[in-house]
Amino acid sequence: MAFKDYNADEMIMGKPMKEWCRFAVCYWHTFRGGGMDPFSYGCPTLERSWDDGSASVENAKRRVDVAFEFFTKLGVEHYCWHDIDIAPEGESMKEAFENLHILTDYALEKQNETGVKLLWGTSNLFSNKRYMNGGGTNPDFNAFACAAATVKNSMDCTHKLGGENYVFWGGREGYNSILNTDIKKEIDNLAALLTMARTTRSKLVPISSSWWSLSLGSLPSTSMTTTRRL
Repeated sequence: MAFKDYNADEMIMGKPMKEWCRFAVCYWHTFRGGGMDPFSYGCPTLERSWDDGSASVENAKRRVDVAFEFFTKLGVEHYCWHDIDIAPEGESMKEAFENLHILTDYALEKQNETGVKLLWGTSNLFSNKRYMNGGGTNPDFNAFACAAATVKNSMDCTHKLGGENYVFWGGREGYNSILNTDIKKEIDNLAALLTMARTTRSKLVPISSSWWSLSLGSLPSTSMTTTRRL
């Protein structure tokens, strides 16, 4: 129903609709995600017989084989990836960069065989703990330098694959950088929130006579006290 008005070959302003709406299969969700609820502590729900769960180059190549089989059967013309989705991260930056070149060389062979194109590549600058305060806006120069080198390598591999775009995805960027954030304003906003909570706490529904008793009633008394103070 979502695509009831989609006609791939219909011409709009001199281009077919498929060029305006370039659908792509996202490598991380489709071939790397575990099928977990992102808002809970659930376990993976997807079983993939072709993935042995290892961080080996051989396993990563097997994923590429399956991915391109999926792309062609689905009939999509593009895909996209993060660097460490398509290639193992390895034990060092050097190994990570080498792995990405090995896997993108392999992906290029598959692109040439199938005609499927890379829409865009990007770098994962948020999963590794070094990026807890961002990549490009990280106050630690070592983390920033690592992010910059990672982006450079990913851009090189995207270019090699003929990618039509490169995405700068700022999953953890900005908050701890004085270049992006008005720290005083953030502190003032926090103070306003705590003041509002303090002045309105007496108006809250009593814990003992509401649904709050179901979620908070079993907490230790210290936690209950802390909750009431907030």
